[in-house]
Amino acid sequence: SQLSEAAAAAAAAANVEFEDAFFQYIDDNTDLYQQRLAEAVAFPSVSSDLDTHLKDIVAMMEWTKDHIERLKGQATMMPNPVSTDDRPLPPILLAEFMVDPEKKTVCVYGHLDVQPAKMEDGWDTEPFVLTEKDGKLYGRGSTDDKGPAL
Repeated sequence: SQLSEAAAAAAAAANVEFEDAFFQYIDDNTDLYQQRLAEAVAFPSVSSDLDTHLKDIVAMMEWTKDHIERLKGQATMMPNPVSTDDRPLPPILLAEFMVDPEKKTVCVYGHLDVQPAKMEDGWDTEPFVLTEKDGKLYGRGSTDDKGPAL
């Protein structure tokens, strides 16, 4: 019983130490994360208007692929299987971060496209410019789903 209590106490202390280091890392790198989010928000990757924004969607995907590769992940852009000459569609970005092939796999899905956004739609700030206002960050895609994808 004393051994299990000691082990539990040691695990709790290690968890607190990890949390402290993790949150310190985030605090130390907030400017970098906000810079990356601003870069992502700047892509008007509006999927409901492919005639105008297909190139923006592809650019957003290439930017993301480059970031994955800089983080030592493997990323591949694959042609969209339902794309046609008459209706070109964005490619599919697949990526992985292999740590240990013996461990279980976690699959994460995210999208990098956004809904249309214009000042006349009611935005108080330019939708494709990440803007801090009253301690909050505003920009199209910053929470759905570019921010979480980052």
